[in-house]
Amino acid sequence: MAKIMEAQIIDRKIENQCIDITYPQVYGLKDKEVENIINDLITKQVNRQIPREGCAVYANIFGKYEVNLNNNGVLSLNLQFYTIRKQAANGLNVQKSINVDLSTGRNYQLYELFRRNSNYRMTINKMIQEQIKNKDLHLIKEFTGITDFEDYYLTNNALVIYFQELEYTIHAEGIPEFTIPYAKIRNLIDEEGLLKNLIN
Repeated sequence: MAKIMEAQIIDRKIENQCIDITYPQVYGLKDKEVENIINDLITKQVNRQIPREGCAVYANIFGKYEVNLNNNGVLSLNLQFYTIRKQAANGLNVQKSINVDLSTGRNYQLYELFRRNSNYRMTINKMIQEQIKNKDLHLIKEFTGITDFEDYYLTNNALVIYFQELEYTIHAEGIPEFTIPYAKIRNLIDEEGLLKNLIN
């Protein structure tokens, strides 16, 4: 039953003299092919965040993860990375997410959560602009609006959109996150999509 479906999660590690990354792999799904698809997605995303120059250039490459949602047939993971070059004053944080349907292994882009022609971006842009103001964030450039492929993760009650460090905000602000409650965008959500079991 997709409604109560969740994944079992196990830690995997990549370690050497400068790398210390813990990342998740799923197991216990009825469909092993779907399990492999999801694990492959996660592994590829992790490998993309490991700088090619490795320990020759970097003093530390660190990675961890958070499970934001794992029920109702939906898995939403945050993969968090920190890298610092040798002799550098500041490192860089990067966050990436996987948002998958546990019955198919499909990883959803932001736009795929919404009904076609719903103009969801306009609604969300207004909410983000309000939150930028309320949080008094220090912008390094003007917020121009989200794309269809913006980074996001899911919780039981909300969609959370985030931007990378230094994308819009100063280094000290880290990775700014903006919470968009499902209740406020319910009429825009594709009822056949990834969020169907979360909004009903």
